[in-house]
Amino acid sequence: MLRTLWARRPLRWLLAFAALVALWGVGRLTQVAWQSLYSGERLPYLQRLAPTQVTIRWQTVEDSEGVVRYGPDSRLEFTAGEGRGRQHEVVLEGLHAGTRYFYAAGGHEPASFVTPPTPGSDVPVRLWAIGDSGQVGEGLLAVRDAAVRWMEANPRGDRPLFDAGLALGDNAYRSGTNPQYQAAYFGPYGALLRAFMFWPAYGNHDARRWTYFRVMTLPENGEAGGIPSGTEHWYAFDHGPVHVVVLDSEASDRASDGPMLQWLREDLAANRLPWLIAVMHHPPCTDASHRSDDPGDSGGRMRDMRENALPILEAGGVDLVLSGHSHSYERSHLLDCHYGTSDTLVPGMVMARGGDGAVFEKPSAGRAAHEGAVYVVAGSSSKLDSAEFGHPAIAASQRRLGSVVIDVAGKRLDARFIDSEGSVRDRFAIVKGSGTVRPNVCR
Repeated sequence: MLRTLWARRPLRWLLAFAALVALWGVGRLTQVAWQSLYSGERLPYLQRLAPTQVTIRWQTVEDSEGVVRYGPDSRLEFTAGEGRGRQHEVVLEGLHAGTRYFYAAGGHEPASFVTPPTPGSDVPVRLWAIGDSGQVGEGLLAVRDAAVRWMEANPRGDRPLFDAGLALGDNAYRSGTNPQYQAAYFGPYGALLRAFMFWPAYGNHDARRWTYFRVMTLPENGEAGGIPSGTEHWYAFDHGPVHVVVLDSEASDRASDGPMLQWLREDLAANRLPWLIAVMHHPPCTDASHRSDDPGDSGGRMRDMRENALPILEAGGVDLVLSGHSHSYERSHLLDCHYGTSDTLVPGMVMARGGDGAVFEKPSAGRAAHEGAVYVVAGSSSKLDSAEFGHPAIAASQRRLGSVVIDVAGKRLDARFIDSEGSVRDRFAIVKGSGTVRPNVCR
């Protein structure tokens, strides 16, 4: 019957099918656009924090003037602003590096932040990494509160609780809609976002809607350090002796000769800071809820980053690579030149082995090529999934909720995985200017 109708009126059937596809497409776009809207209040939060400037963003229910009063003390003697609206984005310029500023945005209660020090300053740095933190619920809150309590119990003298947050992607489940961002990110982390900059990576769940790039203001022109990227998809920032590169493993061209990795080569060639940390959502090495050995897993993104990005990072002297995506905690030995699947790992690619409490020594006092890096998957900041574990490059595996606190002081980096109860479940250190391990030569 259908074959007879098709034979009689093929054009009409094609037009009808095309109309259905077009209607579905319009409906889908309408749904995506609608879910990218949020009409409620959003408290002030920091964006693109740099030594001499910061962007303050917030949202109001009704149209209002976008005014920020600020200054180095509670008098708030300076004012910056924009026109009336509901989405507010005000840039404070002419700030001084390493200085605390107080501010009040849109009539909200005053808050304060500390600008980063001048790049290259030999000051202690504390970073807090949360991965796949977007699942609303008790797990998210427990991980947040446990890490904050640990940092409060382990202060750094008169320095802030921490210096910068690293959000490793999938910041709002399940589809990264604007209301989901409010529920999972701006709500639970609101008080912290007022005082600290959280530098985000683009995850696969963030990419399902249009929200991410609408609510973030990220450096395109090298405002926070590194060379200009020309895009918010990937960027760099500096904090004292630490240079951090944030890559887009989800939506950008991951080819070795593509724009992102070309930028990475140029940025690392220009970098003069002694510590280098890389952030990407998809882990080059994991054997948990995702498997980096499987070229079909996540559309080959883990394979692409391992094969194409890691050689550039290791040639640039990377010390630590942070990822999420797998909903667990995994930490490697000190590795170099491991760009294939797990069965290609040979002893020469393991610069040093170490379980909990490992201290990895690197001979150069500064940043040097192919002296080894540690790879951390920290994707359990709000949810857990099944994990098989067993990758030979991985030294520590934990199916626990948690986050990672990283302290850099002088020639030593200490990292700790802190679970949702506040216990340190894995720790390791990287020490520079110590040891006799020779740089690897990749073949």
